[in-house]
Amino acid sequence: MTDIARTCIKISLLGDQAVGKTCICSTFFGLEFMENTLTSIGIEKNETKMKLENGKEIKVKIWDTAGQERFKSISLSTIKNSQGVLVVFDVTSTESFKHVTEWLKKIKDQKENIAIVLMGNKFDLPNRTVTKEEAEEFAKKNKLSYFESSAKLNKNIQEAFAKVVNEAYKLSSNAEGNELNNNAKKKKTEGGCFGSKKKKQK
Repeated sequence: MTDIARTCIKISLLGDQAVGKTCICSTFFGLEFMENTLTSIGIEKNETKMKLENGKEIKVKIWDTAGQERFKSISLSTIKNSQGVLVVFDVTSTESFKHVTEWLKKIKDQKENIAIVLMGNKFDLPNRTVTKEEAEEFAKKNKLSYFESSAKLNKNIQEAFAKVVNEAYKLSSNAEGNELNNNAKKKKTEGGCFGSKKKKQK
């Protein structure tokens, strides 16, 4: 891990097709909400600056990925270079909620040390099929922070991004600190300023 992990955080949005990932990104970047948006193909990248809880300002890159099965391998490829993931499902689609388990498994298969936040989108619609209690119980079971969001109403969008970015920053900083400690221990073992003493020549 290098210093770039602490100054530039990459966040991927993953989830089934039509759960609202692109609308979430548009709302996050202050763009006008549109009812009908084109389906994402591949990966769309955007970046901004955010202020962390500790007051530090960092660059954040957002990868909006396609949810279709044929693009899934491309979408999942972003995980290796990401420090955080927003997993999105549609509260009016039980199927998209069921698929969250699969998305989580694929994320963990790609990278263990990564921040994950769960988003239940479109809570403003009347025909929801996934209850808030059900989603919260699932999040609790999987040790995830959970936000019910509405890109249309701009509800909990900024909050969800702030949560995943701050968690990603903390994980990256801890990982970098551990790596520095391990390198120091290695140098101490191998020699140098703290190395073992040379044997005296007879």
